[in-house]
Amino acid sequence: MSSRTDDVFSVVPRRSLPVVAGAALLATGAGALTGGAAAAVSALVGGALATAFLASTYLLLRVLKHVDVTMHLAVALSVYLLKVSVLAGAVLALSTRSDLLGGWVAGTAAVCALVWVAAEVRAFTRLRLPVFTLGGGDAR
Repeated sequence: MSSRTDDVFSVVPRRSLPVVAGAALLATGAGALTGGAAAAVSALVGGALATAFLASTYLLLRVLKHVDVTMHLAVALSVYLLKVSVLAGAVLALSTRSDLLGGWVAGTAAVCALVWVAAEVRAFTRLRLPVFTLGGGDAR
């Protein structure tokens, strides 16, 4: 793999994580001001859950980037199924906790997911990765 491809697995999370962490901390502060300690803890849990789910993609891709090309779809579907299963287990485990406020957990997770996607798009556009090559190739 070229060093340019390797950049995707390190640059995108490095640029996205601080922004998402800031959004989660802002939500935690808002929860502390408006809903007390329970809302702050709930917002922190929601932000951590969303960030872990979204950032784990790049960690797994770093490990699996050397998989044979013919296995990419199977690996992608397996990784997605694993991530969704772990997320569902975490949500089920957290739903039994009476000290967490579901609205703050879900709201912060949604905000962190939107901020992650925006930061990820910005990072991808700054990388300037070539998608296709014009000319010079053998057209068959």
